Amino acid sequence: MVQRGLIFRALVASPSDCIHERKIIPEVISSWNAVHSLSSAAIIEPILWETHSHPAIGDRPQSIINKQLVDHCDLLIGAFWTRLGTPTGAAESGTAEEIEHFRAADKQVLLYFSSAPVVPESIDGEQYKALTEYRKLLSQQGLYFKYEALSEFREMLQRHLASVMIDLLKVQPEELLQPVSAPVAESPERGALTQFCSDFGAFSRRLNAEWDAESDSDPTNTDDGKYILSRAADEIVHFKSMIVNDDLGIANSLGDVLKRLRSIQRHQTYMDGGVSFREFWNEGDKIVVNIKDIALKIKEASCKAQ
Repeated sequence: MVQRGLIFRALVASPSDCIHERKIIPEVISSWNAVHSLSSAAIIEPILWETHSHPAIGDRPQSIINKQLVDHCDLLIGAFWTRLGTPTGAAESGTAEEIEHFRAADKQVLLYFSSAPVVPESIDGEQYKALTEYRKLLSQQGLYFKYEALSEFREMLQRHLASVMIDLLKVQPEELLQPVSAPVAESPERGALTQFCSDFGAFSRRLNAEWDAESDSDPTNTDDGKYILSRAADEIVHFKSMIVNDDLGIANSLGDVLKRLRSIQRHQTYMDGGVSFREFWNEGDKIVVNIKDIALKIKEASCKAQ
C-alpha cells in the first residue's frame, strides 16, 4: 500500500575521537525506523559528513558542510569524549559551529559527553581543556547527558530519540501521515487491531533477529544483550500504552514480560565458571520466545477479526 510520509534528517555531530558513537547513532536511528516507520509514516535519515557531503570549493570547509548538510537537518545528535575539535574560523570547532546553527534555528539538539576511561598519554591537553570550558558554557545554556559506557549511551539515546520524535510528529500535517489509498474501508477498531498486529509482529521479528545474532556471536559479556533487551522494554511500554480494549489479556501478558525485562537488566555475572553468564542468556532466550508467543496470539486474534 502506497503511503505518504515524512523524512526527518538527523545530523550526527562529533569530533574525531567518538568513533564508536558515530556507529551507534545510526544503529539507534535504524532501530527506531524498523519499529515506527509504518505506524508513524515517518523515517529518520542519519546524516554524516563522510557519507553525505561532496567536494566543493569557494568557502570555509565547515561553511560548505553547513550549506550541504546542516541547513537541511531537523535535529542534531552530538557526542564528545576528550576533544572539542578543530577551530573553524567562526567557532571553537566544527561540531560546536553545527550546534550553534541548530540552536539559532530553534531545532532539536541532543548532546552527550562521555566519561569513559582513557589512556592519559593519548589526551591532547589543549583539546581537553577547550572541551571542559565548552561543557561548562553549555551547562549554563541547556541540558546535556553524561555516560560512562557505550551501552549506557545507546540506552539513553534510544529513550531520548523516541521522546523527541513524539514531539516532532505532533506538529506535522495530518494529511502527510495518511495512506494514499486503502484497499478496503474497515472499522476503526478492526483497523487499529490490524495495525497493532503488524507493528508488534515487526518488533518481535526484529528482536528475535537481533537477539539471535548477538547470542550466536560468542559474546564475552552481557552489555550488548542488556542493551537489546532494554530497547525491547521501551517498546513493550509503547505497545502496552496503545491497548484500549483488552479482551485477550494482552496488557497483562506485556506487563509480565516487562517485569522480566526490567529484572534481567539487574542481572549480575560473577566468577562462577560461567553459570551466571549462561543464566542471563537463557533467561533472555525465554523472554524473546515469550514475546514471539504474544505476537502469535495477537496475529490469531487479528485474523479472526477479518
